[in-house]
Amino acid sequence: MNKTTYRTFGATLEDVARDIVRACRDAAGTIATMPWPAMLVCCIGLAIVFTLITSVLPLALFLFLVFMAIKLVIVAFAVNSRRKRGDDYQL
Repeated sequence: MNKTTYRTFGATLEDVARDIVRACRDAAGTIATMPWPAMLVCCIGLAIVFTLITSVLPLALFLFLVFMAIKLVIVAFAVNSRRKRGDDYQL
């Protein structure tokens, strides 16, 4: 990696960091000037959004594991029945 590429990458990281800091400062300024009822509504809305986002992922993982377990049980019964019949079954 030559120096120009490293400097360009470093400049990109500095720009990203500067943009993140600016966005945080703007958000803090907006929150500081909000009246209490509007802030309460925003906090409740954010709590609902975060609850929906974080509850969907565990539900999806749980359903995946349940269906995978059901599939394994069905495959185990199928392989067992083929072995009992004497079919030459290769896994």
